[in-house]
Amino acid sequence: MFRTILPSALFALLTIGSTPVGAEDKKDKPRADPPATPLELSITGTTKYTFDGRNADELKNLIESAAKTGKRPPAAPAVDLSIEIKNTSDKPVAVWVAGDPVVLTCTLQGKGALNVAPPLAFTKEFRGPKSVEIAAGKTHTIPVKTLVSGYRGAAHWAYWLEAGEYELTATLKTGANPAPKGAKDANDGFGVVTLTSAPLKITVEAKK
Repeated sequence: MFRTILPSALFALLTIGSTPVGAEDKKDKPRADPPATPLELSITGTTKYTFDGRNADELKNLIESAAKTGKRPPAAPAVDLSIEIKNTSDKPVAVWVAGDPVVLTCTLQGKGALNVAPPLAFTKEFRGPKSVEIAAGKTHTIPVKTLVSGYRGAAHWAYWLEAGEYELTATLKTGANPAPKGAKDANDGFGVVTLTSAPLKITVEAKK
């Protein structure tokens, strides 16, 4: 049994040239929902990369072809980043870091940014959450080696289509225990929370 995003929905979920860097409504600080959540999300790592020469039309054609044939989309850019979850309280906090309820999405913004949800199929079984305990003031790190994220680490693909300046923002839907005030109950003392990082500035240079 599979759950599938239909190919016909592909381009409704695709954005090219998403919100320009410096847009007035862009949030430049990490935030949490609910606000009482004692966790902070951030992105660290390499911020300079080299553009591989693909353009928007070429990439759209490759993605469309993949949708028709059922193949995977073209490779997303390789990166060397880390997502850090910091416990900002003075007590230990347990946080879900794996399983279907945990969704980490990395969204790219900038003139040549492309974010797409390809028509992939996923097995239907539920994968329960797994947690780690983060001590007061400490962090848990999640390595990011490619701009593929979303549900089961595969539902959201981000690309840069030209050299230039970009910003990458991470959003993590997870669970925290003790449940913060205002969080939806997720059983066993956990509450559902959503963490959003401040945007990380990325420079993509033309290939020499």
